Amino acid sequence: ELVVSPEDDAEVRRVSITNLGARTREIELTSYAEIVLAPPAADAAHPAFSNLFVQTEFVPELRALLATRRPRLHGEPQVWAAHVVVAEGETVGGVQYETDRARFLGRGRGIRTPMSIIDGLPLSNTVGDVLDPIVSLRRRVRLVPGATARVTFSTLVAPSRDGALALADEYNNPATFERAATLAWTQAQVQLHHLGINADEAHLFQDLASRVLYSAPALRPSSAVLTRNMRGASALWGHGISGDVPIVLVRIDEAEDREIIRQLLRAHEYWRLKLLAVDLVILNERAASYAQDLQVSLEAQVRTSRSRVRQEGHEPPGGVFILRADLMSAEDRALLQTAARAVLLSHRGTLAEQVVRLLRSQTAAAPMAVQPPRRLPAPAPLAVEPPRPTLEFFNGLGGFAKDGREYVTILGEGQWTPAPWINVIANPAFGFQVSESGSGYTWSLNSRENQLTPWSNDPVSDPPGETIYIRDEDSGELWGPTVLPIREEAWPYIARHGQGYSRLAPHPS
Repeated sequence: ELVVSPEDDAEVRRVSITNLGARTREIELTSYAEIVLAPPAADAAHPAFSNLFVQTEFVPELRALLATRRPRLHGEPQVWAAHVVVAEGETVGGVQYETDRARFLGRGRGIRTPMSIIDGLPLSNTVGDVLDPIVSLRRRVRLVPGATARVTFSTLVAPSRDGALALADEYNNPATFERAATLAWTQAQVQLHHLGINADEAHLFQDLASRVLYSAPALRPSSAVLTRNMRGASALWGHGISGDVPIVLVRIDEAEDREIIRQLLRAHEYWRLKLLAVDLVILNERAASYAQDLQVSLEAQVRTSRSRVRQEGHEPPGGVFILRADLMSAEDRALLQTAARAVLLSHRGTLAEQVVRLLRSQTAAAPMAVQPPRRLPAPAPLAVEPPRPTLEFFNGLGGFAKDGREYVTILGEGQWTPAPWINVIANPAFGFQVSESGSGYTWSLNSRENQLTPWSNDPVSDPPGETIYIRDEDSGELWGPTVLPIREEAWPYIARHGQGYSRLAPHPS
């Protein structure tokens, strides 16, 4: 169960576990959240650097973790976060905690295979100045047959340490979840009544919002339109559209189809109430005429909408724009359709009809079930350890070869470098980087602005943005030539980095 408190900056998650078996069980529950405490743009620009300024601490009497960001500028406002756990039922032992992501996940691992969970390791109780901050709390409960335990994890935000401690104390009570859930339900009903929206419409607007946040191909224009566009987002500025937030575009050419405009204006009001920033663009495609009756009608419809009512300091970015297609170039129209996350046509029916049609098309187009590929069975250890290359200044993981012109890493069973060891290979126009695990990415001209494949900038997991899979089509067996994403522990992995090249192999070659 998950709720957001309407009276505090708090998210509350409650997990209920019932023992349906015939013997007593002990169950361990562990939370995990990566801490940012920064504007999205700052985090996206350089997450590894941004994380360096976060400090953490544990407050034993409240069973709470605190985190804050050290200010970089004089007068910069501080933000404090608190993470609290409270259990209803019989508990075993005390609270364990972790704020170091590297210690929780383990080098080369991701959120699906964390070392602290898969390997059954205790949390290290690390706090302070950590390079990659998280908040994680662990509680163990004992359940006799038929018993139910409830464990509630709360994440809270306040402008000061005292405020965070006060919230942590308040949410250190099992009854707080019921109060937050009741208040959240009541507030939701009041908001829907205020906007004149019923529950079915709210679900419809949420369905459309999910397609806006995660683009649905069925709501995007055809590939012919997408390939025709040759302009960037800056060309939208002349129409007052920033391009910084998702765009929903509706095309209309008949006054009889204005019902979908009314629905989308209500959807926009609902999204703004939920602090979801969206630009709603209404494109009037009626042929040019002296009267411009459709344009006048659309402007009046928007003018009377609550989406035009702004409360300074309390609304997200995102507005409503009415554009005339006859005053736009073909290039601008193609750009607008390309930039939009969803393109709706008024003559295709109401908003509900178009979203339902989308859901049905996705269900009909669902891929047929196929037999999943199977991994190779764990190979037996090599009977004879293959000879390892002779390296200078070998440190247990790597050393120099070819008179210092090549660096070689050798990763045996369970071995990882403490951080990605990479080779950057580039000329003035093109380049890539590759790590000892095979992870890397490719760019053109500028490694930050023109990435052709993604780079995680994650020194812990180092997930690959590019990889090569090898599959036996007869047996379905699957493996790879590099450490990631598929690793076998039966043999060492060798990576050779030199000037202008890297060679990686799952055994000495």
